[in-house]
Amino acid sequence: MAIAIEQGRAMTARRVRWQVICAYWLVQYAAWLALLTPVVITIAVRLGHITDQEHKASWLGWIMGVGAMAAMIAAPIWGTISDRTRSRIGKRKLWVIIGAISLLAGLLIMALARDPLIFGLGWLVCQIGSNAAQAALNAVLSDIFPEEQRGAMSALLGTAATTAMMTGVFLTRFTIDNPFAMFLVPWFLTPVAVALFVAIVPDSPAPEHTAERQPRRRWRFRNPLVHADFTWAFVSRFMVTLAYSFSMTYQVYFLTDHLRIRQDQIAYFMSISVSVVGVVTLIVSCVGGWLSDRAARRKPFVVTAAAIMACGLVGVAMADDFSQVLWAVGLVSLGQGLYYAVDLALCVEVLPDRSDAARDMAVMQIASSLPQSLAPAIAPFVLAVSAEVLRGANYPLLFCVAAAVALVGAITIAPVRGVR
Repeated sequence: MAIAIEQGRAMTARRVRWQVICAYWLVQYAAWLALLTPVVITIAVRLGHITDQEHKASWLGWIMGVGAMAAMIAAPIWGTISDRTRSRIGKRKLWVIIGAISLLAGLLIMALARDPLIFGLGWLVCQIGSNAAQAALNAVLSDIFPEEQRGAMSALLGTAATTAMMTGVFLTRFTIDNPFAMFLVPWFLTPVAVALFVAIVPDSPAPEHTAERQPRRRWRFRNPLVHADFTWAFVSRFMVTLAYSFSMTYQVYFLTDHLRIRQDQIAYFMSISVSVVGVVTLIVSCVGGWLSDRAARRKPFVVTAAAIMACGLVGVAMADDFSQVLWAVGLVSLGQGLYYAVDLALCVEVLPDRSDAARDMAVMQIASSLPQSLAPAIAPFVLAVSAEVLRGANYPLLFCVAAAVALVGAITIAPVRGVR
């Protein structure tokens, strides 16, 4: 086991080559393209076709909520399995392959579904299966990247998600009339990206193939009081992601139901909105990641990012037309890009035990997946507030609540002591 640990340290002691960085970014981009396109637009659009208009929002909440709960449960399980995998190709690559195949199966079910229950089952398969890949991929940052490259790589991985959203919404403009194309076209890059990842990216040593076999390890509960930095980082990430989940999940219905944009125009307007998000986030993430590595600081970036996001969410709540929404979305994107610049790097630096990197990073992933469940569960109660009290403006209240949650996320990073 000592030899395996030394091998792992050696992997993170040297700078990672640009070919590895590109392959790692591409596989993350492909994974997010296939998964986030349904989250941002195609699930909402398809539910508008297979359910009545009165119940589409509640179906969206149930499907997104149950899927996110399944992801929350699956993530640490897949992470633990990945940490203990004894495969000739390593601990991570096998699960990236299996996750990609499972995601395809779920998307096929969704494309074929004519009933919202079957449609929801397909999304459940997507969430459970894709977390096998995501748990393994997140651990790669801890496995092979030295500390001085983690901020920049965290920023690049953030741009992968944002670029995937931009691409997915753009593709949907051409596939929106065909359910098969709408769900499957965003997946088509995945086989190429996974093949490059397997061929180029080094994997952490698998126990069976190290000089000394690792002893069997039991599941160890992380005491949140003992590992306080890990706990506070989890809470902060949870709150910031919850704030963003409100806006991301209900942006389509905000535009159609509050701003009265027609259903046949929604893909066009969403492509503009997501393009603004993408451009701002890409620029800010890259600059923020570089600055974070240079300053060797993470916390100030998280606090500033969450506060900026809160201001942008209030701006969305106050918007009366689409141009005002774009300005506010740009501000949200500024905060989001700054947050992406340091998010994963901070998570890696508060890990209690690097030998359980995939499991613990998967637990951190719960802070991203659980809000996707809670946001749709909480939102209907906010939207149900009397129209007489808010003069019919239920969606603005939802975005104000999201802004308050983002501010809580900024506050809860302060107690972290092990990271500056």
